[in-house]
Amino acid sequence: MEGKKLLSFLKWVGLGLLFIGLPAVIATVVSFSIPYYLLHNVTLANTLSTIIPIVVIVISVTYFRKYLQSRNLITPFTKRSPITILPDSGQPIDEKYIRRFEVNLKFAKGEEYIKRLAMLGMMYLQNAVAYDNKDLYLRAKEYLARAEEAMEGKNVSFETKMLVDNLRSKIETYKYRFGER
Repeated sequence: MEGKKLLSFLKWVGLGLLFIGLPAVIATVVSFSIPYYLLHNVTLANTLSTIIPIVVIVISVTYFRKYLQSRNLITPFTKRSPITILPDSGQPIDEKYIRRFEVNLKFAKGEEYIKRLAMLGMMYLQNAVAYDNKDLYLRAKEYLARAEEAMEGKNVSFETKMLVDNLRSKIETYKYRFGER
């Protein structure tokens, strides 16, 4: 989880109150006050002050999660389960994990984006080998092409070059297995 920062509990609570608590309180006050004081309708005030805050909380939680992802922040409650990315192991990687990794790809920029492309390619290659699936192998090649394209004309670190080169090497190793010449 390189580049990710762990939030302290107090910072997490503060951000949660800012993103979720404050909008919920404002929505509750406004949704009750307007129908009650301006329209003099208690039933409408109670109904709206129940429904609107729930909708605001759901929307606020969504934006709070996106904010944390875009800033590479890890909550104190995040479960961390290490995975081994090694195509030779024959062990598949959970599809849900790969999908989450793909979703988080849009938040990466610059060199971090290239690293994540190479890692996704390696994950797809590992699943291609584990399931003997040519479609997954082609997906790994697609991520290699995207990583090489993103690397063109950029000065990247040795580590990033090695990740892309390692993916290229592994794809070369397995190309005969998936019927390429």
